[in-house]
Amino acid sequence: MPTAARGATLILLGALLAQAPLTAAAYEPRDPETAGPPRTVVPSAEPTVTPTSPSASPSEPVAEPEAARSWSDVVKQVTETSPNNLQLKAADASAQASSIMRCFKLEEENYCLGLGFVDQVPTGAQLQEVMSPPAVRADGEVAVEQDIPTGDLTPAAFVAERAAMPKSARVTTELDEMQAAWDGRAKARELRLLAETRSPAAAPTTNGEEREGTDATPTTTPTPTPTPTPTVLPTRSAPTQGTPAPVTPSVVPVVAPGAAYIMKGFQTSQEKGYWCGPATFQSIDWADDNQKDTQASWAKDLGATTSGTAISAMVKQTNLKTAWPKSAGTYIVQNVSGWNSKTFMTVHEKHLGVYKAPVIEHVQLLKRYFPYLAFNHSGHYQVGRGYDRAKNTIAIFEVFNERRFNSRGNVTDGPKNIPASALFNATLANSFKNIGL
Repeated sequence: MPTAARGATLILLGALLAQAPLTAAAYEPRDPETAGPPRTVVPSAEPTVTPTSPSASPSEPVAEPEAARSWSDVVKQVTETSPNNLQLKAADASAQASSIMRCFKLEEENYCLGLGFVDQVPTGAQLQEVMSPPAVRADGEVAVEQDIPTGDLTPAAFVAERAAMPKSARVTTELDEMQAAWDGRAKARELRLLAETRSPAAAPTTNGEEREGTDATPTTTPTPTPTPTPTVLPTRSAPTQGTPAPVTPSVVPVVAPGAAYIMKGFQTSQEKGYWCGPATFQSIDWADDNQKDTQASWAKDLGATTSGTAISAMVKQTNLKTAWPKSAGTYIVQNVSGWNSKTFMTVHEKHLGVYKAPVIEHVQLLKRYFPYLAFNHSGHYQVGRGYDRAKNTIAIFEVFNERRFNSRGNVTDGPKNIPASALFNATLANSFKNIGL
């Protein structure tokens, strides 16, 4: 082949090889939906997010997180374990309860949102029991009707309200509740040790009550054992609505007197059927600063709805708006299911006789415990404001006037003296089984 022809052939072959990649791409099928730059492959379904607060089976205990040793630990744990709205929306009632009423270990003390300080973290079955409506009628009880609800927030309503919040608002509310728990952990430890040193709890009956007669013979209150001076508690790094620095009670051992009464003349009566929380707080605040603010204003501050008021809101406002914590220390939500009526009475003696500060009673308002009633009612708040050791009674302000809301009801509001065992059993009858102090 002549040299000129060979060179022309090589040049033509090189040009064809250089264009081959472009030519192959140019002849691929062109789909309008797939045309354009390469796309990132997207999974066919969203990845499943595993909740950090596991939903325990009924027979297994709820997993305890690592103990928090600082407030920053608490903030981290609460924030990381708070469920998102999609998880809550897809969950059933039991799973929602486990996610909302999560438990945390504050150094040595266990605290569960909504329930308060507990001796032991509840199992899944126990959480389901909390969510169930309480029994309103005792065996053999006849001719007692169930009347209107009086204003505490049931566990089911508590979970529903928290679950309906945007996550950011829910985390803020949870941190508000946990702030009081963190600041009051020294008080919780003192109460736990007191309960452990008291006589064993009386055997419960089939309906969960402590058997009547366990306190037939009143016993004198032993001299309180001096407790170690609490360490200075850290304040919240980013307080919500001016959360005050915690105040610890005096640790000087003082013997509670045989009887003590506070807040004379500061009784109130609830203005709406579901305002036992605002009425109770109105009395507590009025006795503190001698200024009687309206129940409507307290209903707003407490976040009260037609479903009722949360005890965590009652405790928060007591710490925020009154001076009672100066004598009694930071108010906390304390579960009493592991106590007996003697411990219940002893705690009231110390709080009312030594600290001279009220107790937020949280009961089921049933006629068998409060015989001045004509009907059974719902969960309820009262003001614990005194006691008599010899008579083994606890004095309260009843804020609910049955006659005001039912023409067939009795006049029931005002000062009352209740047997300690009856008030304790009324507290156990409430699904939350807790008090504020």
